[in-house]
Amino acid sequence: MTRRLVLSGMMMLVFAASAFSQKGGEVFGGYSYQRTAGTGLNGFSGSVTGNMSSWLGITGEISHHSYGTSVVDSFSGLSVNADTGILAFRVGPKFTKRMNDTASVFVHTLVGGYRASVNVETSGMDLPTVAVNASGTGFTSAFGGGFDVRVAPRIAVRPVQMDWVHLRSASIAGQDLGNSNAFRYTGGIVIRF
Repeated sequence: MTRRLVLSGMMMLVFAASAFSQKGGEVFGGYSYQRTAGTGLNGFSGSVTGNMSSWLGITGEISHHSYGTSVVDSFSGLSVNADTGILAFRVGPKFTKRMNDTASVFVHTLVGGYRASVNVETSGMDLPTVAVNASGTGFTSAFGGGFDVRVAPRIAVRPVQMDWVHLRSASIAGQDLGNSNAFRYTGGIVIRF
């Protein structure tokens, strides 16, 4: 299922770029930090925007955030490693205002789906390693904006993009995760075409 989600997202990004290439567009990629259920997740975000006009575009975005932790009991030697990840794909309109030749600000509203996964591995105490993997899918949306600063004719830096991200509850291994609302920070490089 994860492969299909990633492949679908990548195909949507390619079609968005080619469909609107006559009006131009942009490709963005960079670091992202998201708080989900009280935990900070590090990751990346990438997007392609095809422009329909100088102020309106259609954006396809893919992001991945993860968190891992390890616990070792020094008395028994039991080790537990847990990793969680959220892979999301969203699409929606982007509204841009060019402030001058160098700077622009934007807002966007994106909707789509996400896949949450959990991997837990235990080892030690002269027992074989046991690994458990589970995942679930759900609806997600993001509303926010940011600004870009041009540093070369076709290259800009996006120092700040802030989004309010909603993850509708998904079920993993029969457990309902509950809805999650959190802020996400993203920053990176924009290439315009």
